[in-house]
Amino acid sequence: MQKPSSHSEFEIIRRFLVTPNLSFPREGIELGIGDDAALIEVPPDKHLAMSMDVLISGIHFPLGADPSLIANRALAVNLSDLAAMGAEPYCFTLGLVLPHSDEKWLASFSGGLEHLARQYNCPLVGGDTSSGPMSISIQVQGLVEKKRATRRSGANVGDRIYVSGELGDGAIALLALGLDSHLGSEFTFAVSEPSSECRQFFEDAYFKPQPQIGLSSAAGKLFSSAIDISDGLQGDLQHILDQSEVAGNIRLEAIPYSKSALCCVSPENRLLAALFGGDDYELCFTVAEKDCAELDSIANDLGVSVTCIGDIKAGKGIEYLDADGSPVELNAQAFQHFSATA
Repeated sequence: MQKPSSHSEFEIIRRFLVTPNLSFPREGIELGIGDDAALIEVPPDKHLAMSMDVLISGIHFPLGADPSLIANRALAVNLSDLAAMGAEPYCFTLGLVLPHSDEKWLASFSGGLEHLARQYNCPLVGGDTSSGPMSISIQVQGLVEKKRATRRSGANVGDRIYVSGELGDGAIALLALGLDSHLGSEFTFAVSEPSSECRQFFEDAYFKPQPQIGLSSAAGKLFSSAIDISDGLQGDLQHILDQSEVAGNIRLEAIPYSKSALCCVSPENRLLAALFGGDDYELCFTVAEKDCAELDSIANDLGVSVTCIGDIKAGKGIEYLDADGSPVELNAQAFQHFSATA
């Protein structure tokens, strides 16, 4: 980031954040940016769902990355949490720490936020700015009907385990972006030089994850439990199993992968990325067997891919199965790589 003339906190807010496309009005937002606090009306039949993530430069995104892409990722990963809860995006707040007040950077960053904010009718209603090493904190607020929030604790024996989209691309993207991966030195591309199309695909997967708000809104009534896949399928599914006090199995051949992952990464590393990589921001959810046909119909109408990868059973933990249903022992080293970053 280039060092231009500095601006005061209030000038940054006024010029780059209080814009018609970012701090736009919405019914129920009585007061947004402009006072000591926002005033938000919560309908009596709904709960306010809140989630927050912090992104640090050099850890969660590369130094020198396109600020519009950074902004898109920062808001999208928070919206993914709302999707997991079955909540409709309502508004968000922003904490922005920058080493310098770069006008070009701020304009691009603001533009990146505007795209998703408008797409999901989720205006910026407040926040704070400060000087220091770059970090971005976003808190999203959503609305969900009372007793309709999808929690991690609702999975039942006999439910089917589903995932949306394709898995592993977020972790593979680290290789394309030149970032360190916690999956170890053997986690590499299987080709010497991925095509420009594949590199672009992985960059988009990392910076432009698609929060499954539409799927959650249309089909969330069928979910008995749900979580967004931010830490890898194994760890996130385990949260559901622990809180629901059940066990599960995963059919390894059923895990869905993108065409780019299939052509650029070995089967072993694809599996490693899906189970332990993280950063996919797809949904992992459970559905009663009687509701699976309806789920498939809704997903098909939305044009969203959903894949049944396993089942909920009594007991504890996850059992992995091969194509003929036989148990598979995974390399324990994979778990050690994952645990090292916890």
